[in-house]
Amino acid sequence: MEARAMTSHEGHSPVACAPHLLEVDAMADGNKLAEVVAMIVERDADFRPLQEASTPYGDEPVWPLSRLKDCLGYAPTEKIDPAVNRAKISAEKAGLPVKEHFVAGDLFDAPGEVFMTKYACLLVTINADPSKVKVAVAQSYFALQTDKQRLENEKRLRTRFDVTNENRILNGVAQDRGVEDFERFNGVGLAALYGGRNQATVKAMKGLPPKAVLLDHAGSEELAANLFRITQTAAALRRQIGKSETAATETHRRVGASVRSVIKEAGNTPPELLPAAQIKIDQVATQVKKQIKAPKG
Repeated sequence: MEARAMTSHEGHSPVACAPHLLEVDAMADGNKLAEVVAMIVERDADFRPLQEASTPYGDEPVWPLSRLKDCLGYAPTEKIDPAVNRAKISAEKAGLPVKEHFVAGDLFDAPGEVFMTKYACLLVTINADPSKVKVAVAQSYFALQTDKQRLENEKRLRTRFDVTNENRILNGVAQDRGVEDFERFNGVGLAALYGGRNQATVKAMKGLPPKAVLLDHAGSEELAANLFRITQTAAALRRQIGKSETAATETHRRVGASVRSVIKEAGNTPPELLPAAQIKIDQVATQVKKQIKAPKG
C-alpha cells in the first residue's frame, strides 16, 4: 500500500503514514472534499435567516407565515395569501393533511398566525413571487430540508472532513507522546471501537473490497463515532505526562472501547453493523457540488 507524508496541524514534523493510518485518514480527493464543504458553509450563510425564523413543534420545526414572508423578501404591505392558497391546494393534491402542515396559531398562543411545516414552506416558496431573489434561496433551503438523502450526504461530507482533520491533529499529539508505530497506534484504537475487529474484517462484514478506504464508505453515524473516538483520544493524550508509546496506545484503546460502550448502552447500533454507504465519499462530493451550483428557482 502506498505511503505518504502527513503533517499535523500542531506544527510537528511529518509523520510517516502506515497502512492503518492511510485507511483511516486518506481519501480519494481530500482537496475536493474541502472545496465542497467550503461551498456548503458559504451557502448555509444564506440559509441562516430561514433557520432562525423557525420555532420548535414536536420533533420538527415550523415557520410562522409572518416570518417566512419576511424571509422571502415581501414588503409588509404585499400579500402572500395567493401563494399560501395555492400551496394548500398542492398539499391536498399530494395527499398531505392541510391542517397538519398549516397549523393554526392558536396552538402557539399566536391567534391569527399560521405555522407551517417544511413541506408546507416548500410549497409556499414554489408558488411565491419568482422575481424575488430571496424566494429562490428559500426554495433551495426547503428543498434540502425535505430531502433526507441530500441531508445525509451533506452530513457525511462535513463529518468526513472533520474526521480527516482531527485525525491529523491526533497523530501530532501522539507523536509528542512518543508514538512511532502509527500503524499499531491507529489500529488498536480503531479495533477497540469496532469490537476488536481489524479493518480487513470490518470491510468484509460490510461487503467492501479489500482496498477500499473504510471511512470513505461510512455513513454519518459511523463517522460521528470515529470522530468522537479521535477527538477524545487527543484530549486524553494531552493530559498524559511524559512520553510513552505504550501508554498512548493503551489510551487510544481505552477511549475506543469507551465510545463503543456508550453506543451500545444507548441502544444504538455498533459501527461494524452499520451498513456501508452505497456511494463513495468523493462521488457524494461531486453530487453535492453540482446541486449547490445548480441554477436556483
